[in-house]
Amino acid sequence: MNISSLVKGAKKIWLSTHISADGDGLGSEMALYFALKKNGYDVSVIHNDPIPPRYEFLTYGVEILAANESTGQKFSKDDVCIIFDTHDPKLCQPLLEHLLKADVQIVFIDHHVSDKTNLPRTIYLIDENASCTGELALEIIESMEIPLDVNVATCLYASLIFDTQNFKNMRSPVKIFDMAKKLVLAGADHKTLNRSLFENWTINKFNYLSKLIKNVTYKNNDTAIICISKKDLTEYNLSSDEVSDLVDLFMGLKNLNVSIVIREEAEQFFKLSFRSRKNEILSWAREFGGGGHLHSAGAWVKATEAQIIDKLNFLIQKSS
Repeated sequence: MNISSLVKGAKKIWLSTHISADGDGLGSEMALYFALKKNGYDVSVIHNDPIPPRYEFLTYGVEILAANESTGQKFSKDDVCIIFDTHDPKLCQPLLEHLLKADVQIVFIDHHVSDKTNLPRTIYLIDENASCTGELALEIIESMEIPLDVNVATCLYASLIFDTQNFKNMRSPVKIFDMAKKLVLAGADHKTLNRSLFENWTINKFNYLSKLIKNVTYKNNDTAIICISKKDLTEYNLSSDEVSDLVDLFMGLKNLNVSIVIREEAEQFFKLSFRSRKNEILSWAREFGGGGHLHSAGAWVKATEAQIIDKLNFLIQKSS
């Protein structure tokens, strides 16, 4: 089904992204919000959890509704809800539960490896060749013949540079650079966005890094296991989002092939992040019930740290 036709026929449009929103999902979501809003559509943004502070500049002046027990009363079966940068039901709760109860038309727009579930009234727009979800959001906006403005371009550019890690990881460089050119010409400011998304380290974060690097475990001289405890984050006054980029930082080591972060979110509840230069590590994430890309993946895990490390050691040994 044509997504633009679906949007045009909706009574109301809801936009959302996965829990622990990031620059790609939020940038894509807000780009479509601004595009639809300026063209008179009834559109709202609704999230399962608060937006990390470093992305708030993308939502300035926009009301972000919270998915809660009263959420279901807001929905109609004639509505459409578009969820960006995921198609994993576990990452969309409690919103998804309310959408299904209200029989809302759901659209997942994503660029992660497809792992569809059989949900009613659900459409999956997944392009594994896209470097960021913003590519797909731009295609929808252009298919609706909505001109780019500075707000839309800024949000799409944030999606682009966030998920390509400032043009380091691109599946189609020509397509990405063409997209970047289009967005810059429409008003996106690379310098400002780069500073907002990447040049935001604090002294606390640097001090924590000096402690962290002394406790990294290296396997086979090419795999790093980095454990981030909730206790340390509290001690250094850091949020989970502020250390979410450390998995990529360690990939700067010359001989490192795989970087794995085990970040404690609560007692016996962890966020795993996997990065790889050449090894396929999507299957590793799936061993923990997660997903993602072949060389960049993640999972949310209920277990002890020791149990997680034991399984990782097995996977590392198996791949050697």
